[in-house]
Amino acid sequence: MKTLVFINADSNPKNVKIECSLGSVRDIMAWYGGFFAGDLYSVALDGRDVPMDPNGLPTKELTND
Repeated sequence: MKTLVFINADSNPKNVKIECSLGSVRDIMAWYGGFFAGDLYSVALDGRDVPMDPNGLPTKELTND
């Protein structure tokens, strides 16, 4: 399982942690990006920042590293 954390300066709670499979990360990020469009947020996967495009989707391939 992977740990996906959304850190959102514009919402409450500020941090939301989700445990999921690597294959679900992109879909979860797409949903979050759509639901919280316009908010100032970042995403971490297993403690590492995930670079995102303006739609909240990862800009690089996610691996099990």
